[in-house]
Amino acid sequence: MKKSRHSQIFEVRLHETDLGAIAHHSNYFHWIEQTEYSLFASIDENVIGELDSKLRGSGWPRAEIQVKFIKPLRFRDKLRVDLHIERIRSAGITYGVKIYKLLGDIEELVLTGRYSAVCCMYDATGKSYPEVVPIPDSFLEKIEVADI
Repeated sequence: MKKSRHSQIFEVRLHETDLGAIAHHSNYFHWIEQTEYSLFASIDENVIGELDSKLRGSGWPRAEIQVKFIKPLRFRDKLRVDLHIERIRSAGITYGVKIYKLLGDIEELVLTGRYSAVCCMYDATGKSYPEVVPIPDSFLEKIEVADI
């Protein structure tokens, strides 16, 4: 089954806020990344590949991210991260993301943006930089661009 969209619900925890109980901006990126990892899990794909005999493994580092913060989230707010794939290139994926504050039946947009990740092989010994590689066909068979 091909997939192009994924959502996940979170609640702002106290340690994710500043002294005014407003969610710190860095946590938005954690929630987005957790949703991406959940998307990978839903199609039975690893975010980080097994190491081979040369201690090389695959991964998806971020290449670019752009977001617009619209409204703040606060301690105990419930939120939903909506992630969709906008574009797939030979070695990269561009995601669109929206985060909504959930207020019963009302959804309030608090963040919108997009980011790109590239498929890489990395050296677990740290002796060389990650190498960009084509996205495996086995992954492409499970994922598609959203019809937006």
